[in-house]
Amino acid sequence: MAPASSSPKPYPLYETSFTLQRLSPLYTGSESPFDNATLQIYAKQLRDVLAGDILRGVRVGMPELEDNVIARVGALQTVTWKLLPEEDLWATDDETQITRNDDTTMSLASARGVLVTITYEKASYTAILLRDMQADQDESMIGVGLDGFGFESFPLLLTKMPATLREPFANFLATTFDARVSVIQLPSAYLTTSFEQYLAYICVGEDGDPLDSVESSRALRTMVGSVDISVGFDLPGGSAALKTIDIQIAREDIPRMISRGKKARHGTEIPFTDALTAYVSAHLALSLTHEMVCIKSIACEAFVLGSRGVAKFSMPQVGYEGDSPQRRATRRLINRLITFAKGGAMAAGEWP
Repeated sequence: MAPASSSPKPYPLYETSFTLQRLSPLYTGSESPFDNATLQIYAKQLRDVLAGDILRGVRVGMPELEDNVIARVGALQTVTWKLLPEEDLWATDDETQITRNDDTTMSLASARGVLVTITYEKASYTAILLRDMQADQDESMIGVGLDGFGFESFPLLLTKMPATLREPFANFLATTFDARVSVIQLPSAYLTTSFEQYLAYICVGEDGDPLDSVESSRALRTMVGSVDISVGFDLPGGSAALKTIDIQIAREDIPRMISRGKKARHGTEIPFTDALTAYVSAHLALSLTHEMVCIKSIACEAFVLGSRGVAKFSMPQVGYEGDSPQRRATRRLINRLITFAKGGAMAAGEWP
């Protein structure tokens, strides 16, 4: 058996590099929303598929190298599906994890989504199906479907698993729930705007009022830290040797860049990007606004976002009195990804 971890389990959304995918509504054929008892049935069905199709090597068309990824982690042990509670309700203490996180009385309305865990002897893989929490304000979004019921909506699918396991998991969702899984590509404008909004969110107090300049600078340095931006190029017929340029900004420079961006363009909503664009243009003669220049990824101590649909969220810092601007900012960042996965941002014409 896999060795039991002696440390408490962190909230599953944090400290893990995920692949982002768009998931169409799941057809369940039932008016009753998911609960942990129902999810146990799907867990057993997925386990039967994985045990039969992968471990015995009968899947067709899978590269041998990828098959070895699963072969090296030993025998399949457990497959679990359960509702993912809100972060405040997640039990991190070993003695209460089983009783609280596996609560069969939990309702989907009080859950963040569905947590799928696939455990082998030497490795454990995860998938998280995230709900659109903002849709709770509109009752018409509950049970949306052609027949008015029988659908569950989890627009954003986060997976931490090799491709040789991600493919059969996606096929299981497709065949069991008549759903479609597709890759998410994040445009440059989305990456930069998301980062700018995150910077603004952590500079707002619990009461909604902006922090003063000293507190804002401290929050930016401690929560965001240094920033790494990868710039790529779309050059038809260009040299394959020119792939990306990595730009690193020290934590001490982040507040100064935001201040300079605001002074250069009064009222701008993207001061950091404006300052970075001006700096790169002056020192590298490179225009970040050129149509053939794109942002590939933005990484800081709070999160990582990549254009090819990858993300990682760090454990938010919490103050002595329980206030956490970073937790609120990270939640908004994730909710924004869910909206993008639904197509809401595209439908609103926010992205070119």
